[in-house]
Amino acid sequence: MPIITIQAIQGVVLTSPEQKRELMKKMTDTFVSVVGEVARPYTYCLIQETPLYEWSIAGTPLPDLPFLYGPEYAGMHAHANEIMRNFVEQQSQQAGVDESTKRAQQIWEGA
Repeated sequence: MPIITIQAIQGVVLTSPEQKRELMKKMTDTFVSVVGEVARPYTYCLIQETPLYEWSIAGTPLPDLPFLYGPEYAGMHAHANEIMRNFVEQQSQQAGVDESTKRAQQIWEGA
């Protein structure tokens, strides 16, 4: 039995029973469009709502909107992006070295 789970912040994302019903129908329809109608009668769709301040980003309970647009969170993003950028560059350089080494070896071997 397939189970589609939607997690949202209570009263912030899904604000009406009509929205919830429409979302559950569309999520089920989308799932069935991929796997086939045979799954429709067995497909469960659950909405799990988390109360305000019982979730966090970077350890800060939300919705603390000033935190989300403030300098501390922006600094966290910038630092994480720098780490990721350095990793990608390092991987690209390593791949380039690997390709150069392979090509040099092919030339040496007369390929």
